[in-house]
Amino acid sequence: MKKIILLLLAVNFVFAQSNNTARSITVYKDGFAIVNEPIIWNLKAGKNIATFTNLSQNLLFDSPKLNVSGVSILSQTLNRNFKSSDSFLKNNIGMPIEVKPNEGSLIQGILMDVNGSSISVKTNKGLTVIHRSQTSFFTLKSSSVQDKFSPEISWELVSDDEKSVEADLTYISSGFLWKPVYTLIIDDSDSTATIAVNAEVTNNSNVNLIDIDLSVVEGNVPFAASSSTSTMRSTTMSRDMSPMSSANSLGDFYIFNLGSKLKLEAMQTVQLPLMSEREIIYDKKYIFENSERDQGDEPLEIEISFENTKQNNLELPLPSGTIYLYENNDENMMRFVGRNNLSQMFKGGVATLDGGKAFDIVGKRRILNFDRQTKSEESTISLQILNTSDKSIKVKAVEKIIGDWVIKESSSMYIKEDASTIYFPLEIDAGASELITYTYRKEWK
Repeated sequence: MKKIILLLLAVNFVFAQSNNTARSITVYKDGFAIVNEPIIWNLKAGKNIATFTNLSQNLLFDSPKLNVSGVSILSQTLNRNFKSSDSFLKNNIGMPIEVKPNEGSLIQGILMDVNGSSISVKTNKGLTVIHRSQTSFFTLKSSSVQDKFSPEISWELVSDDEKSVEADLTYISSGFLWKPVYTLIIDDSDSTATIAVNAEVTNNSNVNLIDIDLSVVEGNVPFAASSSTSTMRSTTMSRDMSPMSSANSLGDFYIFNLGSKLKLEAMQTVQLPLMSEREIIYDKKYIFENSERDQGDEPLEIEISFENTKQNNLELPLPSGTIYLYENNDENMMRFVGRNNLSQMFKGGVATLDGGKAFDIVGKRRILNFDRQTKSEESTISLQILNTSDKSIKVKAVEKIIGDWVIKESSSMYIKEDASTIYFPLEIDAGASELITYTYRKEWK
């Protein structure tokens, strides 16, 4: 019988690569990537059949494009008749198998079952179940050796003479993801923070990508986009050479180059620096937000914000992602205070983050008077903010009022934010409190 050796990690395919063109992959947020493979073929004069097998199983079958000079391409054929290693194994249940655990000696027997987590082998000592994560390799003795485990593309090429040619294959594949992961560390004794961003890239395909140039794109790109959207133009360089500060625009999107000669193996997730750590200024406010009929006592919500401006050491195209909030306390120990989703932020924009609720800052709201008539309504509201902490704080007391209203009187200055919102900007010393009363009136026909 012939033997087939199957590695539990994805198979590395042998291929010829050009020294002049870098192997590259560009990962989009839509769950797909553009893979570029440089190839070298030694052709004879006349017709040649050239093949390439180092392809993702998730490739879009109408996307491969071969660029090659000095020869004629008569046809391109894509072999889609391939199997996963799991389906191949299941078709060979009952066949002899040898399994090598990471630790221990070789196990020989009959393949009884296989699933995503384990392999069951019947040995002369009974049934043995081996976890696949603890297995180096296994050898399957099978008479069926024609099965393919990846797609294959072949081309019929015509060359005028015997020569070596450099080709460039580009194709689109699903199974690749990326997202930015931000870390914001605030200094509670000051208004400064440090921010850093990593690009988390995931390869859910079967292809090991070695020595690649890796880029990621911010923005959702439709597959029907015209070729003109892929024209790249440079943008102004910022103060450092991080991928984010040296980003190029890709049509109306941004492309970040994470580096060259990188490794992204199958079923692997890696994090690479997208922006080096830098110091910024942040603003911390305590929010007390209520509607007309609300009453009660509750801790205030914490709002942390920062500006994406040059004055704040940023002014960068900040992609949407996950941001982790940490705080340095008086002992310079870092503690986790929250996790937010950061929306895509343009230059000059403001990021507003939820920092949880304050333990020792409480808001009290009372309806002191409510008078409703046939065509009018009038109400007097009391707001009290108690700062029992040992630090001065900034508070934004937000009031939602629906309808055609006016503020008749108020004990404190307020700002009308929109047609249904006013707020009171306050600064309250440590251990102090602030009391606000105001009256609104509504009228209707």
